Amino acid sequence: MSQSEVEEICGMTLKSISFEKGSLDTMIDRLCKTMNAMDREWSKKVEPALQSQIQTLSEFLNPYSKSIPLAYLLFLQTMGKNDGGLLEQEWDGYTEVSVDKTLNDYCEYYTDDDFLPNGFLPFSFHWDESILSLKLSEGDNPPIYNGFDKRLFSGSFENYLFQMAFRKAENTQFLYQVNGGTSKEGFRDILSGKSAQNIQWTTSMEFIETILKPYQLQKAWFSDNIRFCGVSSEYIVSVDLHWALNIKISSDNHIALQNMKKNLSSLLGSLKYW
Repeated sequence: MSQSEVEEICGMTLKSISFEKGSLDTMIDRLCKTMNAMDREWSKKVEPALQSQIQTLSEFLNPYSKSIPLAYLLFLQTMGKNDGGLLEQEWDGYTEVSVDKTLNDYCEYYTDDDFLPNGFLPFSFHWDESILSLKLSEGDNPPIYNGFDKRLFSGSFENYLFQMAFRKAENTQFLYQVNGGTSKEGFRDILSGKSAQNIQWTTSMEFIETILKPYQLQKAWFSDNIRFCGVSSEYIVSVDLHWALNIKISSDNHIALQNMKKNLSSLLGSLKYW
């Protein structure tokens, strides 16, 4: 079996940080291995939710004939009170995901609006009222949706945990980084404009992966139709399509990073960098 085949089955390694693929029941152990490779104290920082809190959450869901999805239950049992800063990275770092916040908001807001009655379980809350929710009808490892209009945010809860671990690696393991993005209208123009001509694609993510193909990135197993994470010998790249187009390139090689930025700019003309 070749090295690439082994990586496809087992996951990938980034600067001695292992992103292992495995069964859902091993999700927490694999996540801890990933995070501990970046911060040896991480597993010591996390705190589980109380069993009484998990029971209270289950009781909230009972009238809707729903239960806590296994992936989220495993998260709660290990880090439901404190996740060591993993999910607080979302948006500008002021995201609350502790079970204390969750239960408080359920009592005040979510049992009477369109979340729980329509099968969405909010778990992540931001001060500007951005909310991430699990779709309870989608099995043990459900997708994540954003906001009151329920836009798909990540393909599964497990994917999201490892996508956030990947973000941690992006932000802590490299010397240089550039971020680029467009408005919704700008991305629509890219997809319909000259840059999309002669490129075979049916979804927005297929278009992005086609654009990135020349860079020979190893696609992470936790990539999905909304988020792409890829690794090469020179840089790592993440793409977020949940709203429009946002791309982040990280590298220790400043010249390689600037060359990739220049090439992408020629293909995606309306991309703005910061």
